[in-house]
Amino acid sequence: MKKQLCLAVAALLLTACAAPASEPAASATAEDASPPQAVEPSAAPTQSPETPQPAEQAGPLHWVDAQNDAGRYEAEWDYNTDTVVARYLDFDTATEQIVGEPLELPNINADLFADDEYLYWFWSGMVSDTPILLRSDLDGSDRVPLYEFPQGTSLAVWNSGFASDGGSLYFRYCQISDDPAVPDVYSLARLAPEAQTLETLTTWSPFGGELVGVWNDRLLITRRTLAEDCPVAPVYGHYHVDNLNDLSDWMTTSLCALDPATGEEEVLYECSGSWLDRRLEDGALWRVNEQHEILYRPLGENEDTMLTQLPQGMQFLNVYTTDVTFNSYEGERDWLYLYDRTTGSLTRSPQRRWMGGEDRAIWVICEAGPGRYVVIDDASTGMQAIADADGNQYLIDGYARYAIASRGALLDGSIPLTPVTRPGTV
Repeated sequence: MKKQLCLAVAALLLTACAAPASEPAASATAEDASPPQAVEPSAAPTQSPETPQPAEQAGPLHWVDAQNDAGRYEAEWDYNTDTVVARYLDFDTATEQIVGEPLELPNINADLFADDEYLYWFWSGMVSDTPILLRSDLDGSDRVPLYEFPQGTSLAVWNSGFASDGGSLYFRYCQISDDPAVPDVYSLARLAPEAQTLETLTTWSPFGGELVGVWNDRLLITRRTLAEDCPVAPVYGHYHVDNLNDLSDWMTTSLCALDPATGEEEVLYECSGSWLDRRLEDGALWRVNEQHEILYRPLGENEDTMLTQLPQGMQFLNVYTTDVTFNSYEGERDWLYLYDRTTGSLTRSPQRRWMGGEDRAIWVICEAGPGRYVVIDDASTGMQAIADADGNQYLIDGYARYAIASRGALLDGSIPLTPVTRPGTV
């Protein structure tokens, strides 16, 4: 799915990462920015760069996350073999299966991402480990490594996603510090697998930042900056700024659009504090104000547009093709609400499920197409035996049962959900 913007799933705020870099932040203005810096393939992108060279993209930038148009991928730990397996949920058939060969890793700290052509396997361990980035066909076959990363570095995607132009990959990259009093160094890297080159596009300050999406063929990143007159000194410990909350009143968070070919940046939005005070969804910044109005501001514009007035006490969840979802607590119970983007109607979902040991509002995981959603149908905390496509049995913990729900099924309890089945589920 060549998405033009990062869609955060079931998050309440868009956040910049609290594990920051140690180099000064690059300027957030196009006039002062410098071009990308080339690095030898065997070196971390934070080391001495070569002379910057203009870069040509293979195609338009698009965002790559855990799902494409056809389905969604998740990493699971196989308790029988102590390996990581890739679980694929097919939107059309409402089935799950294990794809590809298991990956022998020390832990399940792995992330899977998919575009329309490939499945990407990311893994980073401790300072003594070597990061792994593999690419396979969508069915898990023909899995190959894309680059030989140096020891002591990390691929800091952390279950969010990365950008691609069809040739190069763009992601957050970390040089792990060997001293807890010295912060890790975080950079935005471009990997060209065919040329076997790894480049630094920019680095983040010790206060942190994230790659959050793409827009108009530019990379969307967040930055945190500290005011020069801040009376509180940063305290460095545990590999990052240890007193970020104490600095929040003197902090500014910016959303910037970075051109990967030139290194130029444009500030699209700024707010005070350590986090963006708006959600980045569907090409716009969204928020609910003190008057309970839901506002959105398309990227590149300076004015808000009011979508609707909400009842008091609603929490903003996500923006999808046909709906905006909210959560509300009423009568000591939580409820899911859907706002129809076409008609403007706001309707409470009657669907309930057993989650976290109690009766809860049904939880939307992601969109399975316009007006179709993957939801948690039920969840248990015990061990469950399931099988892969070849019938091989293994156990997982905390098994979540998924279903495909139409918009109508979410709003009418008499319309059944379509359970997602797993071959060999006991």
